Amino acid sequence: MESSMTRGVHWFRNDLRLQDNLGLTALADRVDAWLPVFVIDSRLVADADSPAPRVRFLFDCLERLEQDLASRGVALRILEGRPEQRIPELMAKIGASVVSWNNGSTPLARRRDQQVAEAVSRMGGDSIQVDDHTVFGADEIKTRTGGHYSIYTPYRNEWWKTWERNPRFASSRVRLPRTSVEKSPLRPQRYRSFDRGENASVRLPSGGEKNAKRRLRAFLSGPASRYHLDRDRPDIDGTSRLSAFLRFGVISIRRCFTEGLNAIEADPSARAGISKWLDELVWREFYNAVLVNNPRVLSGNFRPEYDQIRWSGSEEHFQAWCEGRTGFPLVDAGMRQLRSTGWMHNRVRMVVASFLTKDLLIDWRRGERFFFESLVDGDPASNNGGWQWAASTGTDAQPYFRIFNPVAQGRKWDPDGEYIRRWIPELRGVDTSSIHAPWENRNGPIRYPEPIVDHAVRRKIAIEEFKRVRAIRE
Repeated sequence: MESSMTRGVHWFRNDLRLQDNLGLTALADRVDAWLPVFVIDSRLVADADSPAPRVRFLFDCLERLEQDLASRGVALRILEGRPEQRIPELMAKIGASVVSWNNGSTPLARRRDQQVAEAVSRMGGDSIQVDDHTVFGADEIKTRTGGHYSIYTPYRNEWWKTWERNPRFASSRVRLPRTSVEKSPLRPQRYRSFDRGENASVRLPSGGEKNAKRRLRAFLSGPASRYHLDRDRPDIDGTSRLSAFLRFGVISIRRCFTEGLNAIEADPSARAGISKWLDELVWREFYNAVLVNNPRVLSGNFRPEYDQIRWSGSEEHFQAWCEGRTGFPLVDAGMRQLRSTGWMHNRVRMVVASFLTKDLLIDWRRGERFFFESLVDGDPASNNGGWQWAASTGTDAQPYFRIFNPVAQGRKWDPDGEYIRRWIPELRGVDTSSIHAPWENRNGPIRYPEPIVDHAVRRKIAIEEFKRVRAIRE
């Protein structure tokens, strides 16, 4: 390779795709030859023998990215260690003068990125840092006074106004530097065996950019037109199931908006459903902005007036919730779905989160952590935003006195009990009239746990506790 060639590195993170990758495109404009790299940071990937579902999915996507690169004659290098050490070392070894990456959102990611940028600068190199994980960066959607939104609806309205002024459609072609620095891939030995996790108990979707595009097309050509009607029904396959792919950037968020809007143009009758789905993606943008602008939310209440809540420390209740044996079928079905698949329907997520934080009065942070470790789509911003919403401690939160009744929610959104029967074998033979409250069954005893709490009683206790804390602040 000619010594006059400018060499660069693209540091893959939560952008495991080649198409519509802003950081990678920016690198292609700067260098002649490149080397793609992924760094396994032990702070984020702690256990190679028993990885969390999201880590298994990440490595599946990483392997497919490796194959996509190999088909273009490019070798992916996978390193292990601290990025602020390994990236500069790699650049020095191959004679690279520039590194690109797409920015992270969490406090840890932002500190790490700054450390990498400083280390690269000390060796005389340049860093290209791009916002790519959301359509608009956290500081691009602001109030009229220049502040940040804490309520979704005005944020949504301003988001769409910004899109109208400056739409950011996905690029349809792959732009890479014209040649690769190396042809042979490199992967740490101890991470070669668990990429797909064949022996794990949790069944995960197949990763990779091609599968993400296929899933998006299938959704937009089918369920999307009824999304506004079916999205709350866990017994119906009416959602996109793209959350894990978006979490790791296997497909760009711009691709979702671009193809969604194109689908509306092609079939105006699908507007109601697809528009509602796009608004749900704006929620993702909202929670990302909340995290970037308020990093404290990862460890504390967004609304400090609730810092004095006396949460319950009941391990018995928490374990019953984790294992799906609370005696409330919709709650238990959701938790069993999570344990089996690494995913849970969004309506059910809200119900089980409400049950933990209100019926059991257990700190939302315990539920948030359990979800993050169990979900294949465990995203810090969305996970935190959803949990604080359910606990009434966050932005645009569910009012503390509106507490989901798990029985009523089941009867409304799983009217025939099909979702419950799918995940709770003990109840498959129970009549629909009793399946949401099996303790009311008149056809004999059922081998299913009795409710661990009385919802009506616990609802009153939760409301009184929130009232008590609010009175302290007033």
